[in-house]
Amino acid sequence: MFELQKAVCLGRRALAVGFAAMALPVLAFDASAQDYPNDTIEITVAYAPGGSTDLVARALADELGKVIGAPVIVENKPGGGTLVGTQYVANAKADGYRLLFGTNALVINSLLQKVSYDPVDSFADVGIVTTQSLGVIARPDLPVNSVKELIEYAKARPGELNFASSGNGSNQHMAGEQFKLMAGVDMLHVPYGGAGPALTDLLGGRVDLMFTSLYGITDYISSGKLKLIATTGETRSPATPDTSTVIEGGLPGFTAVSWQALFAPADTPESVIAKLNKALVDISTPELAEKFAAQGLELKISAPAEANTLLVNERDRYNDIIKSIGSK
Repeated sequence: MFELQKAVCLGRRALAVGFAAMALPVLAFDASAQDYPNDTIEITVAYAPGGSTDLVARALADELGKVIGAPVIVENKPGGGTLVGTQYVANAKADGYRLLFGTNALVINSLLQKVSYDPVDSFADVGIVTTQSLGVIARPDLPVNSVKELIEYAKARPGELNFASSGNGSNQHMAGEQFKLMAGVDMLHVPYGGAGPALTDLLGGRVDLMFTSLYGITDYISSGKLKLIATTGETRSPATPDTSTVIEGGLPGFTAVSWQALFAPADTPESVIAKLNKALVDISTPELAEKFAAQGLELKISAPAEANTLLVNERDRYNDIIKSIGSK
């Protein structure tokens, strides 16, 4: 009888030790999440330096570093039409120290190419940061000053006019293809490894057009180094209220709106996502909103759930556009 009682006690003790051992990693993981952040946070931009996404990410990093309690830096990882940087974050450790400053290309590339990530399932959504209309930007010596004139010029020279973009599958690329489809014109797409290099060639007159963000280029427009023909939102951009939209210029139904949002790898602890989102809310000041608005951006900090809804809706929308233009 004594031996039986002793065996039962030993068995219970072993079970207790086993359960405690299983609980330790969970407790340690929760503790590390509570201590977040205690190291440098890296925001990955999947484009070359100098483009609008890079510039906004750097402005964002500066502000985040002031409120979140740790250094925040930007790392550029261009290549593969944003695939290199995107997959880097998708495969990163889910601890909140490797983030992605994503754009429309996050969704578009998953529809155009075979990728190792899913735009909805491979990421934990932190929040939308900005939305913006694009500008239809031309080299200054291109002899067009309106959407109507651009369409007429392109129709008279099929295949001769070209437009640059930050890369295949970018929102800039899709905007140009959508314009071609709706206007019934033939223009050559010239992809670059980021908006910065594309903009350099546009300033140098080596390409004709870009459908791109106004962020960082308003000085080029005001100085006459670039020509703003129209903007691509449903309404006029607050940065250029005297410039008509593509719709007003004679192409009904045309809109191309860009967004930028912050993402973490899937399975990042909810407590970490909540801290990151709170930091976004904290930096959303009237001063930062005014700074962005002057460059055509709307500072629009959202909850994580709203960012997730955006991704799902964008996947459906771009799938329809891609089918319409026959892109592969």
